[in-house]
Amino acid sequence: MDEQTAARRLAAVRRRMHAGDADAMVIMAAENVTWLTGFMGHDSWVVIIGRRMWLITDSRYTEQAAGECANCRIVERRGPITDAVARIIDRNPSVETVAVEDSCPLSTFRHLKKRTRARLLPVTQLVEDARRCKDDAEVRAIARAASLAWQSLDATIHQLHAGITERHAAGILEFEMRKLGAGPSFDTIMAFGANASRAHHQPGPRRLRQNDTILVDFGARIDGYCSDTTRCFVFGRPSRLYERAWYAVFAAQQAAISKVRAGARLRDVDAAARTVLRQHDLPVYGHGTGHGLGLQVHETPFMSKAAKGTLNEGDVVTVEPGVYIPGRLGVRIEDDVLVTETGCTILTKDRRFGFSSRQMPVLPHR
Repeated sequence: MDEQTAARRLAAVRRRMHAGDADAMVIMAAENVTWLTGFMGHDSWVVIIGRRMWLITDSRYTEQAAGECANCRIVERRGPITDAVARIIDRNPSVETVAVEDSCPLSTFRHLKKRTRARLLPVTQLVEDARRCKDDAEVRAIARAASLAWQSLDATIHQLHAGITERHAAGILEFEMRKLGAGPSFDTIMAFGANASRAHHQPGPRRLRQNDTILVDFGARIDGYCSDTTRCFVFGRPSRLYERAWYAVFAAQQAAISKVRAGARLRDVDAAARTVLRQHDLPVYGHGTGHGLGLQVHETPFMSKAAKGTLNEGDVVTVEPGVYIPGRLGVRIEDDVLVTETGCTILTKDRRFGFSSRQMPVLPHR
C-alpha cells in the first residue's frame, strides 16, 4: 500500500472516531488492520491517536510488517498485546476515550480496561463503514480475483467425469486456483443433484451421474480481495422442473441487477428478484439477495427484505437469488457487481461462463 492511500484511509477512520467523541481507537479485526496498513499477517492490532498509527505485532511478523506497512510505527510486543496497547494509550495524556471494535472478545475487553486509565467505548462497524466504498485499486483486485476464479473453473470443468465425487471436484477447483497464485476466498460449495437444495452444502462423497445437475459456489482471493460467484450446470439432460427453475432464477437475477445503482434502496433490489420467482410460482429463497464483498467475502451492505439504507457509488455487491426444492433441486446464480452512479458494472463477466446467450449451461457427458 502506498502512503497516500494509507493517509486517506486513516483520515476516513479519524472522521468517524471524532464524530463519536473518541480520542483514540484500537482496531483488532484482521481485515480492518489490512485495509488501514497493508499488513497481511495475523494476531496484530492497530492503535490510532491523532494522525499517528501504531501496528502492534510480535516477532513472527515484524519483518513482514516492515515490508508491508505504510504510515505506521511498528511495535514488537513481548508480553500480552493488551499491555502493549495500554502503554501506548497511557503515554498520551490527551487521550480520555478510546473506541474499541465491538467484535473484541469480552475477556480481552476486560483485560484492556484494567490496563489503561482511559475510558473504553465499544463501537460498531466504524472501520467497516469507512472501507465500504471501494477505490479503483480495490475494484481491480476484486476483478482480478474473479478472472482467476473463472480460469480455475474452466480448468476444472474439463476434468469432470461420471463417477467423480463432489469433494474431489471441489478439491480440483481449489488446486487450480492455487496453481494460478490465488487461493479460495471460502470453502467451495460443490453440490451434485438434489444436494444443491442445501444452500451451503458441504462437498461429500456423492458421485456425479448422467443427467445430474451441478451447483458450484466459489471464489478466489488475491492480494487479500475476494470474488464470490455461483454457477449451475447440467451434466446431460435436465428435467423440465430444473429447466424451469434455472430460467426463473436467471430472470430474477437480471431483474435485481437492473435495479442496482447508487441511491437504490437495498430492499428494492431484493424485492425485484423475489417478485420474479413468485410470478413463476416457484419457492422464494430464504437468504438475502446479496451482500458486500471486498477483503471479506461477506461485508456491508446486505440486501434483504428487512434491509435499511441504500446502495452507494463504489459498493461492490453480489446478486444471488435462488430456488431450492428439498430432495429435488437447487439453483442459484450469483455475480459480483460494482455500483455506479447510473447503474452497475458486472465484475464477474467471462466469455466462457457469462450469459450473453441466455442459455442454461449444459456440459458434455464424459
